[in-house]
Amino acid sequence: MKLLFTLLLLSAISFQSQAKIWRINNIAGVNANFTTVYDAVNSASVQHGDTLYLEPSPADYNTGSTDLTKRLTFMGPGYLLDPLNGTTPGNTGLQVSTNESRMQFYRLTAASAGSKFIGVTIAGAIYLNNTGNITFEKVRFLTSLYFEDGTVNGITIRKCFFDNGSNINNAPPVVITNFTCENSIFAFGSYTILSQLSGSANLFRNNSLGISGNTIDLENCYIANNIFGSSGVYVFTNSTVKNNLFQTNPTLPGTATGNLVDQDMTSVYRGGTGSFDSRFQLQSPSPAAGKGLTVGSVVNPDCGAFGGTDPYVLSGIPNIPAIYTLTVPSSIPSGTATMNVTFSSKNHN
Repeated sequence: MKLLFTLLLLSAISFQSQAKIWRINNIAGVNANFTTVYDAVNSASVQHGDTLYLEPSPADYNTGSTDLTKRLTFMGPGYLLDPLNGTTPGNTGLQVSTNESRMQFYRLTAASAGSKFIGVTIAGAIYLNNTGNITFEKVRFLTSLYFEDGTVNGITIRKCFFDNGSNINNAPPVVITNFTCENSIFAFGSYTILSQLSGSANLFRNNSLGISGNTIDLENCYIANNIFGSSGVYVFTNSTVKNNLFQTNPTLPGTATGNLVDQDMTSVYRGGTGSFDSRFQLQSPSPAAGKGLTVGSVVNPDCGAFGGTDPYVLSGIPNIPAIYTLTVPSSIPSGTATMNVTFSSKNHN
């Protein structure tokens, strides 16, 4: 087991050449820098710009319900990694470890501006309070991303998976500007209510929603190339709504164009019994194929999370090398000086 985590660390080091990397592992017997996220972020040795590598573990990482007061990157192995899990089936052959790296509650304040969360599962609510330039990429959310107070500017959500009724929500006092949510999946009752969006630079594009009822309430937002694949309630106030697919026939602004309504989701999504996120890939053919507005260099992209210039990545695998097979001897004879280890890695850059 110690060898496995050492190999995982070595495969990750190449992605960061300047900021220091700290290992966090709460499995007994594994030698790491820290055993909890709380200890790591409160350590005087951990500085702005450092990366905390949360190694796969069957146990959640304790955060101590604290405020984050440093600009840090939290890196995990991805999620939905166990295809044999009957409750949350995952994808096969992406990581040698099928465990995720799960974090608990955090409050992000001004001092945490510029922080990034990549490849982790967030099992406790994240509160955003007078902060900005926070990036959530390839993150699995199990509860709430909550805009709490003050002005929150420049929150970016890309290629994330909202699960189990998780949500993006806001409190009445907060002002939200320059919000971006792209190429993400909202599954199994997950929803978004952002009535406090302000300004003209808010974006909700190429996201996929379903399978059960979702509520989407967006104000002052550009809304395009999404698949709203549930019978939820949709409220778009002072927003531009273009080239989306809807399972229902909601009331849309008079300026809405290019939208397809009353769509049969069995002809849109692949569905089936595979991994949770792969079920949101498009059928072939699909009415969502090629129906989106141009994004960057991609003309008429597919609608939904798997379309556009930066599509959703199955299991949220980070852009670092990953070990996906590993063979280690089950025992070593006494006095043996060497052993043979075989592993296969894949570059996800």
